[in-house]
Amino acid sequence: MIRLIATDMDGTFLDSQKKFDKSFIDLFYQMKEKNIKFVIASGNQYYRLYQKFLPLSDQMYFIAENGSYIAKGTTELHCDVISYQKVKEMVHILSQYQRIFIILCGRKGAYILKDYFAYKNEVKKYYCAYSFIDSYDEIHDDIMKIAIYDKEQHIQDLLDEIRQQLPDGVKIVTSGNEWMDIQNQHMHKGVGIKFLQDTYQIKSEECAAFGDQMNDYEMLQEVKYAYAMSNAVQPIKDIAYKVIGSNDEQAVLKKIEDILND
Repeated sequence: MIRLIATDMDGTFLDSQKKFDKSFIDLFYQMKEKNIKFVIASGNQYYRLYQKFLPLSDQMYFIAENGSYIAKGTTELHCDVISYQKVKEMVHILSQYQRIFIILCGRKGAYILKDYFAYKNEVKKYYCAYSFIDSYDEIHDDIMKIAIYDKEQHIQDLLDEIRQQLPDGVKIVTSGNEWMDIQNQHMHKGVGIKFLQDTYQIKSEECAAFGDQMNDYEMLQEVKYAYAMSNAVQPIKDIAYKVIGSNDEQAVLKKIEDILND
C-alpha cells in the first residue's frame, strides 16, 4: 500500500506553462482519505511552493531547496545551512562569470544583487520571498543554497569549470538548461524523503515519486515506485521503476489516479 507520494515540480508536476490541472484538488482529498502523505519536492523556494498550493498547503509536506528545507504546512521540520565562510568563498568564485547571476537562498528569503533587477520576472517564477540588495553584506540570514542562472541558457557548459573551483563539502547540480544549484555535499531531495520515511515509519516500498532532472536522482532512489517523465534526462529514465508520459500530458496526475484506484 502506498503511504507517501512525492513529486518534483518543473518539468514533472507542472506543464510548460507552469500550471497543473485542477483535477489535482479532488485527487488530493482522495489521498487524504487514504492517509497518503503528499509531498512537493523541489529546488524551488519553500514560500513559493507553499503559495502555489493554497489553500491546501497546510495539509501538505514540502521538501524545498533540493532537500535543504523540509516543512509540514507552515511548520519547519528541518533546515540545512551552508557555512558563512563557504558562502563568501563561492560568491567570490561565481562573481568572475559575467553571463550568470546568483541567488542566495536563505531561511527567511532569497537575495539578488540590484544589478540583475532586469531579471525580476524570471526570479518571480521560482521565488515569492526575495529582496534585491546593493551588497551581500546586507544579508542577515542562514543560507541553504546558491542558485545560479545562466542568461545564455547553456548551464551545462559552465558546470565542470565551476565544480573544479568549489570548496570541499559542497556540490553543484543542474536543474534544467538555465539553472544550477550549489549546496552542502550531503544534501539532496533524497535526504528529505528519507527524513519523512524515518519520521513517520514509512518503508521504501510504500512510496512513489516522480522526477525528470538530475536533482531528482537521489529522491527516486529512495522509493520503490520511481517514475520518470518521458521528457526526463536519460539517467533518470535509467533508474526508474517505469517511464510515464510527459509533464504536458499531466502524466503525474494520471499515475496518482491509477495508484488510488489500485
